[in-house]
Amino acid sequence: MIIKDSEQSTRHAVRPDADLPLPPQAPARYPGILLFSEIFQVTGPIRRTAALLAGHGFVVAVPEIYHEFEPAGTVLAYDQAGADRGNALKTTKSLPRMTPTPSTVLGFLQVHEACTGKLGVLGICIGGTSLPAPR
Repeated sequence: MIIKDSEQSTRHAVRPDADLPLPPQAPARYPGILLFSEIFQVTGPIRRTAALLAGHGFVVAVPEIYHEFEPAGTVLAYDQAGADRGNALKTTKSLPRMTPTPSTVLGFLQVHEACTGKLGVLGICIGGTSLPAPR
């Protein structure tokens, strides 16, 4: 399935999140998935996972989990410095503070023009510990 790759943003209390909504290109409505990333943020493997899910007929949104601490679009490197920064941020940002981002993105997905309103969540690494209940 062909997908559309676009960056959009949702409004967040701190600043807009850079989200990566990936809807299938065929004009229809699809269920949505919030893909909550690892400590390195929206890396190449996370983008490819989002594209894989979109290719199977989902509208996928991927928020940046450290939007309060890093400039928009920041991807931490898969090296010791990136791991150290990601691990430091995950202990700086308490789990309850991660909840507004998923709630905001789920609300964004629910009303997205390509979404049916049916939603699911998927988390990788720290994203798996930060997931809200699906709606």
